[in-house]
Amino acid sequence: MTEQSQMQQATPGYHGVKVLAAVLASLCILTVAMTLGLGHLYMMAVATAMVPLLSYSLGKRMLRGLEVRREVADVAWDGQAVAVKVHVHNRSATPKYFLQARDNLPEQAELAEGDGVIPLAVPARGTQTAEYQVRFQRRGRYTLGPMNIRATDPLGMFFFEHRLREQTEVLVLPSPLSLPQMNMIRGATFTAGGLHSAPVRGDSVEFLGIREYVPGDPLRRVDWKHSARHGDLFVRDFERFTQSEVCVLLDCSAGLRHLPNSFEVMVKAASGALHQAYAGGLPFRMLVGLPEVDGLPARCSAERLYECLYRLAEITPRPDFVWADVVAKAVAEEPPGTLLVLITAAADPSLPPLLDACVRKQMQVVLLLPNVPALDRQGGVRDALHDGEFLRALSVPHVNVIPLHPGGGS
Repeated sequence: MTEQSQMQQATPGYHGVKVLAAVLASLCILTVAMTLGLGHLYMMAVATAMVPLLSYSLGKRMLRGLEVRREVADVAWDGQAVAVKVHVHNRSATPKYFLQARDNLPEQAELAEGDGVIPLAVPARGTQTAEYQVRFQRRGRYTLGPMNIRATDPLGMFFFEHRLREQTEVLVLPSPLSLPQMNMIRGATFTAGGLHSAPVRGDSVEFLGIREYVPGDPLRRVDWKHSARHGDLFVRDFERFTQSEVCVLLDCSAGLRHLPNSFEVMVKAASGALHQAYAGGLPFRMLVGLPEVDGLPARCSAERLYECLYRLAEITPRPDFVWADVVAKAVAEEPPGTLLVLITAAADPSLPPLLDACVRKQMQVVLLLPNVPALDRQGGVRDALHDGEFLRALSVPHVNVIPLHPGGGS
């Protein structure tokens, strides 16, 4: 993205010590001239007094005829340095010296190196390009600018500043959190280079086991010998393999506003899960309680990945978000064999029954829980990772609990 502006009227300033020194020098020469009656010293005193005025005039002209253009990427990643290029074009026939440019940076943005001051010397009817590096500490939408252009006179007595009105927006995406344990899910592989299948009960040559008969089971699968031995109907189960689908659910409950650092880790974990699904060739979708996001079907494409990341860049906890409803929606809509990735920090008592429903529907579940700092546990949110009763309720087959840490992966 580029922004361009022409220089307008500059705001002048001066260095008092230098100006005072020039004035005192002129007065001293004038005093000597009056004392000794030397006529040529009068001319020297006048010339000395004219030097600051001439230098002022030259310095003021340094900002005339300039056009400045800022060039920066529309999208960036948090924690990574982003190059910002500044193009200064001189439309006049005189070269421009003694120029400096500096951008105003928003909060959560810092210079990757240096102090951000860009020295400029633009030739007549020429262009100079300079560059600085900025690093965004967190995801979000940031605004660079306005940019300050500063010129000084040849003697350094005066300076002139102009502020560009134009600003440039940069959308900063959450960098993916490393999730090394995701490939340890029982029954499903979720890695960049592994298989993408999950066992689902059905018809196949792979024998899975014997279970009690339930209405709707075909009679051809009844194990009559086992049924006669136990006095009740039992059926043989087999295993078929279908391609897994990944559904990432991010808890955006209002209470997480009191855990900003933990919520940032959760967003990075969502980014990491989406990246792994895309790298592994798995269809994926994301549920965050927003109809325009939740309504998107599962698909494995770079376009879908960045659609989700753009939403994650600006997602915040919301008072209208109900975590249990989002999980229930996923359980109802997702097909058997789906890998559900649930990311939350709260020990919601309604979650274990919903996970039991996932198991009955033969889904795989990964629960990502951030390690909430001790000082943040004093709030109204029950910390899921340190709630023993909640964790015991999650000890069911096909549910894998993975702790998250701010400094890295699980």
